[in-house]
Amino acid sequence: MPDYAWPDAEHRSLIGKRIPRVDSPAKVTGRAIYTYDVQRPGMLYGKVIRCPYARAKVLSIDTSAAEKMPGVKAVHIVQQPGQTIFWAGDDVVAVAAGDELTAEDAATLVKVKYQPLSHLVSRWARTIFGT
Repeated sequence: MPDYAWPDAEHRSLIGKRIPRVDSPAKVTGRAIYTYDVQRPGMLYGKVIRCPYARAKVLSIDTSAAEKMPGVKAVHIVQQPGQTIFWAGDDVVAVAAGDELTAEDAATLVKVKYQPLSHLVSRWARTIFGT
């Protein structure tokens, strides 16, 4: 069987040593570029409307107000009316617009009606999550 013991302290090349991070200077000086900083020509911003219930049936979806809003490029219905959603936070409708504020405003205009259904919370989940 192979020996997986740690090497002696004087023979360690990385453990216990100071290792400078390559990206540290860019981060601390504010020169680092993150994905949020990238703005390409024609780029769209998206927002997703999510189900607030653990289990629900989608009764109706009205996206007409969001579709008419200036700057909105697309509205996509992910869960069609009549479908059952099985967990809270599941995607229902996605909105894409030319800027983030327009996408947020359009998402608030989407009207979704749900029929909340009963759901199971097991004893295990109650002990873990306190529900």
